[in-house]
Amino acid sequence: MERQGEKSKEIPKEPEEKAGKELDDLRKELARLKELKRQKKLQEVEENEIIKEEGAQNETSEKAITEDIETRLDRIEDFLTSKLGDVDSKAYKQHSEQIEKELEAIEQEIVGEKGVVAKEVSTYELLLNDHPWLEEKRYVFMFSIPNKKTNHTDFESWKSEWSKVIFDYARYAILHILYLRKLQSEKPFSKFEDRHTALEIIAEDLVEKNQALWLSKSKEKLRIYWKTLDNWAEEIYEWVMEISPLEPILIFEIRESNKDFSNLPKEDLIEIFKMLEKNERGRIIKSEDGQISFKIKAE
Repeated sequence: MERQGEKSKEIPKEPEEKAGKELDDLRKELARLKELKRQKKLQEVEENEIIKEEGAQNETSEKAITEDIETRLDRIEDFLTSKLGDVDSKAYKQHSEQIEKELEAIEQEIVGEKGVVAKEVSTYELLLNDHPWLEEKRYVFMFSIPNKKTNHTDFESWKSEWSKVIFDYARYAILHILYLRKLQSEKPFSKFEDRHTALEIIAEDLVEKNQALWLSKSKEKLRIYWKTLDNWAEEIYEWVMEISPLEPILIFEIRESNKDFSNLPKEDLIEIFKMLEKNERGRIIKSEDGQISFKIKAE
C-alpha cells in the first residue's frame, strides 16, 4: 500500500518535457526578436544620428511588452523547476493544462511581435548586418565585374564575396528557388552595372561549390541550398513527431505548416521522404489517386 501511495505522486515525464521544450522554444524566439529589434534600432541611429522623442517612446513601450513576456516565462519556468516534484499526477495534469494555455497566449503575443519586426526589418537590412560594405561608398567598385583575364585575383575575390551575399539573401528571405530576372530588381543586386551577367557568374560559382543547382537550361531558375536536405529531413521528422506521430503526413500539410521547409520544392520533399525511409525512420505511402504521404516510425 505504501508503494502505491508513492507511485501516485510520480510526475509523468512526457507532459513535463513537452512543456519544458515549448518554454525553451519560446525563449529562443523571444531572444531572436529582441536581437532583430536591437539591430533595427542601431540602423536607425546610424541613418538618422538623432533618435526622435516619439521613437524613444515607442522603444520604451516595446521594451515593456518584452519584459512582461519574460516575466511570465520566468514564472512558468520557476513552477516547472521547483514545484512539480511536490504535486501528484492529478494536480500536475491541472497545472499542465494551465501552463499549456499560458504558453499558447504568450506564443500569440510573440507571433504578433514577430509580425511587426518582419515589416520593419527587410531582407536587405538583415543582409547589411553581415555585409555592411554593401552601403559603403569605398566599395562601390564591387558593383562592377572585374576583368577575369587581367585581374584574375580580384575577379575570384569579387565572385566569392557576392556568392556569400546571394546565399545569405536566400537564407534570410527563406527562398529555396531564385529567379535571376526577378533578382535583378532587388537590392543590392539592382545596383550592378551589368545585372544579368553579374548574377549569372555568381550563381555559377554557387553551383560549382555544390551550394546551388540550375533548374532551367536558360539559367534563369536556381535552386539554392542554404540548408542541406539532411538538415531539412531532421526538422521535418521532428515536426511530424510533434504534431502527428501516428498519422501519415501529406505534402499539402507540410505546405500549410508555416515552417521554413513549407515551401521546399515537391521534388525535394519526396527526396527527403526517401532519405527518411532509407534510414528506417518511416515509410512512403502512395494512394490510389497518386498522392504521396509519409508515415513516420516513432523512435
